[in-house]
Amino acid sequence: MQSQGLSRRRLLAAAGLVTLPPRVAGAAERLRITKVELFRVAVPMQPDIVHSPEIVEADFTMVPKFILKVHTDSGIVGIGETARGEDGARLAQNTEFLRGKNILELNLTRLELPARAGYTAIEMALYDIVGKAVGWPVWRLLGGLAQPKVLVGYWCGRKNAADMRRVAQRAVAGKFTSVKMKCALGDPVVEAVQAIHDVSPALKVIFDPNTRFKNYATFLPVAKALDAIGNVLVMEDPFDKNDLAGYRELRRQVKAHVTLHLADPRAMIQAIKAEACSVFNTGPAPGMAGFVANCYLAAAAGMPVWHGSGHDLGICDAAYLHSCAAAANCTLPSDILSYQRVDDLLTQPIEIRDSYAIVPNRPGLGFELDEDAVRRYQVKG
Repeated sequence: MQSQGLSRRRLLAAAGLVTLPPRVAGAAERLRITKVELFRVAVPMQPDIVHSPEIVEADFTMVPKFILKVHTDSGIVGIGETARGEDGARLAQNTEFLRGKNILELNLTRLELPARAGYTAIEMALYDIVGKAVGWPVWRLLGGLAQPKVLVGYWCGRKNAADMRRVAQRAVAGKFTSVKMKCALGDPVVEAVQAIHDVSPALKVIFDPNTRFKNYATFLPVAKALDAIGNVLVMEDPFDKNDLAGYRELRRQVKAHVTLHLADPRAMIQAIKAEACSVFNTGPAPGMAGFVANCYLAAAAGMPVWHGSGHDLGICDAAYLHSCAAAANCTLPSDILSYQRVDDLLTQPIEIRDSYAIVPNRPGLGFELDEDAVRRYQVKG
């Protein structure tokens, strides 16, 4: 039995887990999952963030999501957060599958789960546990610290020019260097971008229509008008993402970056070969390990990236922050936006200074769940 214990410790040491406490590294307690708790929550956005009053759309901000607490036999608990509108039944199927599993025997870079539901939430909770067990921040588990702070931006929904002026003023007051704005065909987008420029010519714009323009031809006049203002940093997904020829031509016509929001590395390779974009938005769908891998792919093509989001809460944002910290070419403003909710569900918010989110050096994700806030915003279903 002694030789078996020594072999296990040598194995852990080879894997970089030498700081595991004996009670975790021993035969009886090995980071085995004992229970997964699920909390369905809906947290409102702060006022005047989303759309102007005349723009009527479903309130995506109040679509519920799940918070996970993954318990282990070592006493270490990991936290995770799903995307909005996750399938609760399939998520429960995955959490039941995990019960009894030893986290040290799982491949965290490619979790084999019965369903895709909640994959990224489960991944961040497991990384949180392993990081806490070995005393490492998650960015170290993802390959190491490439940058100690991550550029982030401000955000707003579809706005008229008057409302956009207030958005720009708030962004400047918060010392942000960029604003990401949503829009649709027919919105007064040129006037809105001009309003940002009027407040501060230095405040850059990430322009994201979510493929709402019909095609390249309908978008080009708008693109030219925006380019003439001079403050647009990136034009993201203006029309059908499959029209790579249209995106290649758009790149030739404008000075701003042209980007596609892609999670699948195969789609990224196709876009690179087609010269369809100059930068990538490649989150959050791939998860933490997948995001870092996609960043390596983009870096090989000499392209910078940023981390997209679903305008999430604090746990997701913490995971995004660690992922960005591990990617040297994640240099464009990432969508770490939980500061725009009325509560991020963390006991301590992510620190943002001069448009940069500060990367924590604490074990795991480096943040703890605010249990009272979770109860306050918990919803049935």
